[in-house]
Amino acid sequence: MRGLYAIVDVTALKSAGLSPLPFAEAVLSAGPAALQLRDKSSQRGGGAMLALLRALVPMCRQRGVPLFANDRADLARLAGCDGVHLGQQDLPGDLAREFLAGGRGGQVGISVHCEADLERALAERPDYIALGPVFDTSSKKNPEPTLGLDGLAHLARLVHAAGLPSVAIGGIDLGRAPSVAERSPCSAVIGALVMTEGYACIAARARELHALLCGGPTQE
Repeated sequence: MRGLYAIVDVTALKSAGLSPLPFAEAVLSAGPAALQLRDKSSQRGGGAMLALLRALVPMCRQRGVPLFANDRADLARLAGCDGVHLGQQDLPGDLAREFLAGGRGGQVGISVHCEADLERALAERPDYIALGPVFDTSSKKNPEPTLGLDGLAHLARLVHAAGLPSVAIGGIDLGRAPSVAERSPCSAVIGALVMTEGYACIAARARELHALLCGGPTQE
């Protein structure tokens, strides 16, 4: 994984008057490392999230971009996603992998916030580890303490020593992207992609972020 890990956050998009599928199409035009659907409003039933995942699968496959479902291994399996992303309070990673293997299989990513979280997560055999929040973020009601750049660098070294890719997350924008890219090869972004100026501007922002997070020059 390298560059932009784009997150389609249904709640954030709704607040901005944006639709998930056109937003995803705009972001996918940048060729990000991965796309994740995050819908905290679908934690009980999940019908709306499943429908979105099923619509996103062909879009992502056409671009060659892996699609992850946030939290919901059941919906990831039903929709045929490439994997699931889990938090500290979700299904353990090894159990999620077994569940996904009952379908077409898939990858498992786990969020961690400290060394103790990381130790537990590594025991669950994930495919990547998300580290954060690096900076203050508005995507969570009760966010964990921020890592800062030094904390990110420390945890990222431990993740890479374990032979896994790291994904930085939390408050990453254009100004912070170069510094974050020096410490983690991939970064997840929500807020910096949610723009009310239109989907063409979102596509341009995604390309710019992806280039910065890859450590290369900004694409026109």
